Amino acid sequence: MLKFVEIGGLIKKGLGQKVVKKFSENQDVISVGFANGRATDMFDVQQFGDASEADILTLIVKERKGNSVFDELYNHLKLATHNNGVIFKHETIAKSSVNNR
Repeated sequence: MLKFVEIGGLIKKGLGQKVVKKFSENQDVISVGFANGRATDMFDVQQFGDASEADILTLIVKERKGNSVFDELYNHLKLATHNNGVIFKHETIAKSSVNNR
């Protein structure tokens, strides 16, 4: 049975589609998607008073590649130099019914 990790994030609106396009081709990424949401105090532009729209990001990744995919996502979003959001990685997902690819 394969083990997986979840990588998530709250990123600037519009970046989610670019992440899906890039990481959906990666064989170590089981699932990648995003949903719309709102965030406060994270981005330079606040479209709704004290809040701005954001993309809520979720990737399910093979555990053995979790760190490398996380680092690739960090670099892709240019988080070291741009105020594009925050990403995080959870511990190993203990149970799943995902088939091995």
